Amino acid sequence: MNETSLDMSVTTGQLQAPVVPWRRWLLAFDAYNATTNLAFTSAIWVIYLAAHGYSPLAIGLFETLFHVAKFVAEIPTGVFADLLGRRKSLIVYCLICIVETLLLLVPTLPLLILSFMLAGIAFAFRGGADNALLWTLAGYADPERQETRYSKLVSRMFLISLVGEVVGTSCGGYLGSILQVLPFVCRASMMALAIVPLLFLPEQKAGPTQEKHITRPRPIQHLLQGVRAVWSSPALLGLLLISGLTEGCWQTIYFYYQLYLHGLGFALSSIGLIVAVSMGCNFLFTALAPWIMRLLPERRLVPLCVGMQVAGLLLMSLPFSPLLSVFGYLVPFQAALAILGSAMSTYINVRSPEEQRATVLSFQTGVFSAAMIVLFPLFGLGISNVSYSTVYLWTLITLSVGSIAIGVLVWRLKKTRRSGAQAM
Repeated sequence: MNETSLDMSVTTGQLQAPVVPWRRWLLAFDAYNATTNLAFTSAIWVIYLAAHGYSPLAIGLFETLFHVAKFVAEIPTGVFADLLGRRKSLIVYCLICIVETLLLLVPTLPLLILSFMLAGIAFAFRGGADNALLWTLAGYADPERQETRYSKLVSRMFLISLVGEVVGTSCGGYLGSILQVLPFVCRASMMALAIVPLLFLPEQKAGPTQEKHITRPRPIQHLLQGVRAVWSSPALLGLLLISGLTEGCWQTIYFYYQLYLHGLGFALSSIGLIVAVSMGCNFLFTALAPWIMRLLPERRLVPLCVGMQVAGLLLMSLPFSPLLSVFGYLVPFQAALAILGSAMSTYINVRSPEEQRATVLSFQTGVFSAAMIVLFPLFGLGISNVSYSTVYLWTLITLSVGSIAIGVLVWRLKKTRRSGAQAM
C-alpha cells in the first residue's frame, strides 16, 4: 500500500515529475477506473425492477431518492475528500457500492429504498475526488502544461470508462438472460476488486502544511472558502450550472431509453448491444475531445455542444421515425455528452482553487443531482401518460430555457462585477 502523501500546498511550477512514480500512479488510477466502470447492471436494472412489478413512476422515485441522498451528501463528502484524503474517499465509495448492489438481490421496497440511498451516498464520495486526484497527478506528470496534460488524461479516463461500460453492458445483458441476479453479483465483485489499485495511489489531502499548529480539520471554514471561490467567478458558476443541467438531461434519457427499446420489442441482450453501440459513439467523440478543445475556444465550444444536445433531442422527439430518433441519440446526443464531459472537467479544474478542488467539484455533481431530482420523476410521470416523443420535446424545452437562463445569469454577474470595479 502506498502511504505517500502528495503535498497539495506545492504550486504547479514547483512540481518535479522525476521525483515521483507518476506513471505507476496513473496506471493504478486507470486500473481502478476500468474496474469500477464494468457496468454489468446499467442496461438491465430498470427492466429488472419493472419485472418485479415496479412502474416507471416508482422507478423514477427510486432514482430520485438516489439523487436526493447524493445531493445531501455531496458537500460533506467533498470536504471529506479535501481534508481527510481523496483516496480514502474513493475507497469508501467502493465499499458502499458493494453493499448497495447486493441489497438489490432482494428487491423488496425497504431494501430498495436503502439500496438507492446508499448508492447516492457512495457516488457522493466519488464525486470530485477522482477528478481532483487526477488533476494533481497531471501536474506531477507535466508541471509546465498541467491543463493540457489533464485534458488528455481526463479524456483517457473517460475512454477507459467507456470501454469498461461497453464490456460490462454487453455482458450484463447476456448475464441477465442466464440468471437475473448475476449482473448484480458481478458488479459487487468488481467494486471489491477496485480497492486493490487504489492502495497503490498516494493519499491526497489539501491543506496549508506550513501551519503546523493546526491539528484538526475545519470543514465549515473549508466549505465557505469553496463557496466564495465559486461566487467570485461567474464563469465557474456558469460552468457548474450548465454541466449539471446537460448531464442531468442525458442521464434521465439514458435510463428510460432502456424501457423505450424494451417497448419496441428488443430482448435484453439486444438492448445491451444497442446501448453498447451508443457507448462506442461516445468513445469516438471522447477520443476527439482534446483535439476539438485545442481547435475551439471555450466560449464557442460550450454553446456548440449544448446546441448539439438540443439537436439530438429534436430528432428524438420526431414521432414518425424511430430510425431518426435512434440516430439523434447515437450521434449528436453522444457527441455533445462526450465533448462536454472532457471540456467541463478541464475548464472547472482550471478555475478551482487547489485546496478546495474536491469541494468545488462536488458542487458540480451536486447541481447534477439537483437536476435529476426534478427531471427523473417528471420524465417517469410523463411517459406514463404521453408518448416518449412528447416527453423528449419537453426535455428539449427544459434544456434550452435552462441554458439561456444560465447564460443570462453569467452575463449579468460579469456586468455587475465590471460596473463595481469601474466604480471603485
